[in-house]
Amino acid sequence: MAARAKKIKTTTICGYELTDIRKTLYDMIDRRDGRAAYRWTAELVATPAAVGSLWAAYWSAWTVAAGPSLAILLQQGWVDIVDAAKMHTLTDGGGWTSFRNDPEVRGLTTELTTRLLGQVRNSPAVWPSKEIVIFDMSTLRDGWAAGAVPVTTDSDALLSVWQRSDDAMDYRFLAGAWMDSLQRGDLRIALSAVLWTFLTPAQQGREAPLKLAERGPAALPAKCRASPLWFWLEVGGSFLKSRPTLHRGWFTFHKAIAAAFREHYKRWTITERMKVLLAWIQQIRASFQPQPESIWSAPGVSHTTADIDRPYQEIAAELADPESVIQHVGTATKSATAKDEKAASASKMEAKIAAADAQIMAAMGLSEDM
Repeated sequence: MAARAKKIKTTTICGYELTDIRKTLYDMIDRRDGRAAYRWTAELVATPAAVGSLWAAYWSAWTVAAGPSLAILLQQGWVDIVDAAKMHTLTDGGGWTSFRNDPEVRGLTTELTTRLLGQVRNSPAVWPSKEIVIFDMSTLRDGWAAGAVPVTTDSDALLSVWQRSDDAMDYRFLAGAWMDSLQRGDLRIALSAVLWTFLTPAQQGREAPLKLAERGPAALPAKCRASPLWFWLEVGGSFLKSRPTLHRGWFTFHKAIAAAFREHYKRWTITERMKVLLAWIQQIRASFQPQPESIWSAPGVSHTTADIDRPYQEIAAELADPESVIQHVGTATKSATAKDEKAASASKMEAKIAAADAQIMAAMGLSEDM
């Protein structure tokens, strides 16, 4: 988005907390509550400069099923939405009012919400615990000491990314083990290899951080640019590209994920970044398994103009008469019915879960600079 002199408001057009709406949209997609999901999608479209939060919720919802074709559509949709925002705010002078009234913007976001609502859930995968990571790392080191170094450690795909003068040798061995594990279908070892690089030096049994070249976007702080995240993304992309018989959709999928990390890095929380990274690794593993051709096709989605505009009409009605609110979220609640109290309780529970996730990440030494 274009640079803005003023700080973005933290409330939406109807006065809700932006973070509440973002979390609620994710929750409604997860519950497959279509009407509410469309309503909160519209809230984020109608709020000036809030489409970044909309896409952050989209990516979090995507990780639950993590289909490669939908990731490509999300990234393509982001490019289209940024172009539309630039056109309305910089070119035609209509501003955010013109943006939210654009039928193509409304149609695109409604389509993507519909596709996320229709995702088929996969079996959940989680990052291994710190104790498992340290145990797996010890096992890998014992193997390396005994000469059990996988051939992928010397592969062109890895050596084209690893920089002898700027990257520690540990990263070469870990990336080789990661590639070998994914080929063999050993997801746990692959995840441990990645997660170990995000631990603190003390947890790794070292006095100082491992040397690693900066690979992140120039707009990020130096510590963020040197995050292991960018190393793993480059290794994964090179790994996929080195397989000539692989369907080209896999590399397109990887490019979509890499672009999303560059564009949404600051917008995502550390928990969200780790969820997307985990889903990306799962998909690379899936690329080694037989997949139906249908994973690269997206079924058609059609909505009437009336269907697309309905949630925006609800917003207009709420703005005209706040007492006509159908649903309340978070701090915007004005009257406490039993249904509202239940929703508020669920919101508090989500906040506690998010706090617990943050504590887990903190215990593992993972910070916003990962």
